[in-house]
Amino acid sequence: MREDQSVAEMANEVLMRQAKARADRSGEPLEEAMEAVLDTEAGKQLRALRDGPHSEEGVEETQVDAARERARERVEDLGKRLGEAPGHPAHG
Repeated sequence: MREDQSVAEMANEVLMRQAKARADRSGEPLEEAMEAVLDTEAGKQLRALRDGPHSEEGVEETQVDAARERARERVEDLGKRLGEAPGHPAHG
């Protein structure tokens, strides 16, 4: 993965690497191996990344955005859990 790589480029690179490894192991043509890879759950997720709305964004930007979103979700979840359990002392 390169810093200047787009999400679509990264997903294609991973898909091609997996398809080539499968073709090398099984002896099947690369096109068939790619179809088999795309039929896996991981392949479907990579295809969604490649073809999705963020496909032309930089990988680094997308990773930062995803990390922020996960952190926001954890904070919200923690707030909900603290709000649902009144009477429990807060530590700190």
